[in-house]
Amino acid sequence: MRKLMPLRFPAGWAVIFNIFVEFPPEEPPTPAEIEAYFSEDILSVQRIAYTGDGWAVDMSADVIDLGWYPSGNPDGTYRLCLVRDGWDDVPVRFEHRDCYIVQKALDTLMRMLSEGKRATLIARVLADPRFLNVPPRSPLPPAPT
Repeated sequence: MRKLMPLRFPAGWAVIFNIFVEFPPEEPPTPAEIEAYFSEDILSVQRIAYTGDGWAVDMSADVIDLGWYPSGNPDGTYRLCLVRDGWDDVPVRFEHRDCYIVQKALDTLMRMLSEGKRATLIARVLADPRFLNVPPRSPLPPAPT
């Protein structure tokens, strides 16, 4: 069984579902793992708010969504999105095949949102080619044939 990807979620966010697992380059996914983990529904995180009676998901607030597109296709890619007012309002979108680069993008997105940064700035940071200068890790290898 694969380990869940270590993630940093600041206060004020709730994980709705999470199957974002590690795929080290030296451990390529099996066909069963591709079927289990390479879907459009990998991770969903939503803002939460204190209602006076307890914490509740704020259904009118930001949603962070991570999926694999096309679903089940080993040649696909991760897609990380900040969804504002539905799928017609996605001010931040980041795609990459390497789970460790996606992890860095997610951490950056969450940190910058928590610092009150605007979505336009976050999108520029994630689109900057210098953002990909991370400690070397190979991209996800092709699936076995």
